[in-house]
Amino acid sequence: MAFLRRTTPAEPDPEPTPKVSSAPSGPSKKARPTPTRKEAEAARRQRVTRTLTKKEARAEASRAARANRMKTMSLRESVPEKALLRDYIDARFSIGELLLPSLVIILALAFLNQVIPAVTLISTVLMYVFIIVVIVDVLWMWRGFKQVLAKRLPNAPTRGLLMYGMNRSIQIRRFRMPPPRIKRGDAF
Repeated sequence: MAFLRRTTPAEPDPEPTPKVSSAPSGPSKKARPTPTRKEAEAARRQRVTRTLTKKEARAEASRAARANRMKTMSLRESVPEKALLRDYIDARFSIGELLLPSLVIILALAFLNQVIPAVTLISTVLMYVFIIVVIVDVLWMWRGFKQVLAKRLPNAPTRGLLMYGMNRSIQIRRFRMPPPRIKRGDAF
C-alpha cells in the first residue's frame, strides 16, 4: 500500500529554529565573489581529472597496480597455514633452490652438441635425475610439514599447500616473495 496516494494532506514539517552560536561573530567578508556554477564545475573537473603526461600516467598506473598486487598478495598470504609452510620451508635447506641455476648450466652445456656430443647426452640425463631428486625432496618436505601442521593447526585445510610449498622450495631464497622471515636452521 506504499504506492497509493494519501487522501489526507501530510502535516507540514515545523520550521527549524536557527541555532545561536556562543562565539562572537564579527564582520567577516569573503575575499572574492562566489564563483559561478560554470567556474565551480570547471574547478571540480580539474581536481578530479588531472592531465598527465604519458610517462606520468604510466608511472601512476604502475604504482596503482603494484599497490593492488601487494594488497591482494598480503591478503592471500596471511592465512596461518601458508605462514607456517613458508617458515617451515625457509628454516630448512632445499635441494630445489639449486634447480634453476643448475638448469641454466645444463642448458648451456646442451649448446656444446656440435663440439662434444657426449656432453649433451650426459647433461640431459643429469637434468632428469636432478628433477627427480627435487621431486623426492619436495615429497619428503611435504610429509614432514603435514606432521607439523597436524600438531600446530589441527583441522586446518591443506588444499593448495603442496603446490605452494613446491613453488616456494624451488625458488632461490633471495627472490622468494614474501621474503623469508627466519634464517636457515632457526626454529619456526
